[in-house]
Amino acid sequence: MEFSDLIVEMTRAISLGDGSGAAACFTEDGVYHDVFYGDFPKPDIPRMVSDYFHRDAERFKWDVYNPMSDGHVGYARYVFSYSAKLAGAEGKRGIFEGVAVCELSQGLISSYREVANAATGLHMLGFSPERLDKIVSREVSELVGRSEVVSHLDG
Repeated sequence: MEFSDLIVEMTRAISLGDGSGAAACFTEDGVYHDVFYGDFPKPDIPRMVSDYFHRDAERFKWDVYNPMSDGHVGYARYVFSYSAKLAGAEGKRGIFEGVAVCELSQGLISSYREVANAATGLHMLGFSPERLDKIVSREVSELVGRSEVVSHLDG
């Protein structure tokens, strides 16, 4: 399957609550690295969709723009939104934008991660500064833990 079709199928399945359909877009050892909820290997992707995404939100919309791939890595810009079901944010709409970064193998996703502007959407949902700090701190830990970042830590 072409990357452009694969990324649209994955996002469509997640938006519709079809965890098995989303998981089908991944290799057997594939992992979905979620900005908020952590890492989910392929067998856990259906649970991620039902027990996290659709537990905490509804009315998903996920538009994909400019998907491109060299066959090994795929990138796609996106705008993602939902209405929150979280306590204190019920019904508020959060809008996020970012870039999906997918490692590919045999026409499927072996690793999905995002470079996302999460602060805008979380602010729209009314997250407190303390809650935003917790999320950003986790993102910092993940970033500085990557091998390609080590040389940047010394300036």
